[in-house]
Amino acid sequence: MIRFGLVCEGATDFITAANFLETSLAEREIDAEFIDLQPGLDKTSEKNCGWANALLWLKKNSLNHRKVSILGRGLFSGRLGSKKCDSIIIILDSDCMSDVGFVNFCEKHIDPFPKGVSGANAVLFAIERFSELSYDEAASERHILCVALHNSESWCVAVLPDDPARKVETISVEDTNKLVLEALSAFPSASLIDESRRLKDRGLRDEFCKANLQNVNRLESRSDSFNKLVADATEVSAL
Repeated sequence: MIRFGLVCEGATDFITAANFLETSLAEREIDAEFIDLQPGLDKTSEKNCGWANALLWLKKNSLNHRKVSILGRGLFSGRLGSKKCDSIIIILDSDCMSDVGFVNFCEKHIDPFPKGVSGANAVLFAIERFSELSYDEAASERHILCVALHNSESWCVAVLPDDPARKVETISVEDTNKLVLEALSAFPSASLIDESRRLKDRGLRDEFCKANLQNVNRLESRSDSFNKLVADATEVSAL
């Protein structure tokens, strides 16, 4: 059993990644468990969600602190108890860049973005700087850095019936969210949830993911970002 601690923007991102990644790794004979480092799923409020909170969590929990308190390296390891992990996965959505305050927020806390860096590369740059790791060296420190394209909702679209050769990254964010909302609304339990809340409802997202675990191979073929995440998690599992 390998325990992955997950740092992401919100509860539905955690639910999506944990469900689908666990299934993909199981097909590779890797038994995985996922721990909600940020945000904690036991919190009743969404105030701790969002890309800003994920990045600030990384800043507050430095690389050295994560090595000792979460990955269990050092004299004072294990303070988090049930949160102790073998590896840490950090996921941000590439559509963070569409938020007006993203660049200003990042440059307030880290160095300015290099000229010419934009889109998913800019989000990866932010993850690297806040985590104190480059993508290439992350695995050696038992970390995995991932930019979900466009977002974890894209991973949900990938398991839906469609042209298997059509990459979900080619579908706009607006259409992606519309397709996921339509799929979620087809579940009987959706009638109990206001339509404006269905896209980010934890229970409904978990129900959707579990109902589509058999389609995870479709997800791997249609999403480059998820496929890369699976490959990186497989690599770290072998260390």
